[in-house]
Amino acid sequence: MPEIVSREARLSLLERMLLMRRFEEAVIHAAAKHKYIGRNHLYIGHEGTGAAVMAQLKPGDLAHTTHRNHGHIVGRGADPGRALAEIMGREGGLCGGRGGTWHMTDTSVGFQSTSAMVGGSIGLATGGGFACKQLGQGNVSVALFGDGVLDEGISYEAFNFASQYSLPILFMCENNEKPGRRETSMLAADRLLDIPKALKIHTMTVDGGDVEAVHAAVGEALARIRKDQVPVFIESQIEAWPGSHQHKPEFTTGETDISMAWDTGKITGPHADWIRQEPILRYVRKLLAEKAAAQADIEALDKKVQAKMAKARDFAEASPFPQAEGAILGAFA
Repeated sequence: MPEIVSREARLSLLERMLLMRRFEEAVIHAAAKHKYIGRNHLYIGHEGTGAAVMAQLKPGDLAHTTHRNHGHIVGRGADPGRALAEIMGREGGLCGGRGGTWHMTDTSVGFQSTSAMVGGSIGLATGGGFACKQLGQGNVSVALFGDGVLDEGISYEAFNFASQYSLPILFMCENNEKPGRRETSMLAADRLLDIPKALKIHTMTVDGGDVEAVHAAVGEALARIRKDQVPVFIESQIEAWPGSHQHKPEFTTGETDISMAWDTGKITGPHADWIRQEPILRYVRKLLAEKAAAQADIEALDKKVQAKMAKARDFAEASPFPQAEGAILGAFA
């Protein structure tokens, strides 16, 4: 399987994870400051999966995501200031303040859509895969979705169509349900992978909190998809962040303190078990143990990301609200 071998590549992966986390923390700060900012489905705890996927997509690859979209979009290179401004409904946002959190997108980095409808991304990504095959330029379409999508009929149609017509699609399922405890699911199958397997789609499963394991699995899947023009389904098993389903963004587990990776005595409180194994601290510990980085390197990297996000917050706050006369721009008659 493809492996990350250079120190630079490993630190770049960590930087991408930190950007995803610090962006979501900026969303929480913005929501505390501005009462009009409502529910956001934050990507905290998923960074080990999102960073590994986004790091390996090429220009021309397409991506379609869900309501838990922020990490995907900034992780692929969208401007974090414009992304934050979009969430705040400002004119400087990626969609001029009209998309908001649940429909934010950026075609300049390959994101064709964010669909807040469960199953929306999987159907659109299948269409994207069909387009990639017709164009014949070696690109892939990526469907990013959660385990709840397997409750929707469109998923079966998408898998069947992708398999029947050999489409170059990565079906990337971020499963943050506890193993053996699918309270919200209406799925009769014992395992998520049973569904794509039944439709002759190659499947893989990976520990979604181990960013290098996800990177290897995604690298193998993308190589197969590009070479053979076939779909692949990956189930990334993620330990859900305790604040995953909150109605107003809050610091459920506190603002991330990167030094907890080497000073574990700081980890306390009701969610200490989750904090100990969350993907960023877990990866920092691995880099330190393997002498791929020193504490000073990690702190400098986090400081760099936090400075970037401070500029992003300033940009978003300074961006005005859209003018009322522009309300019908982009509307279809």
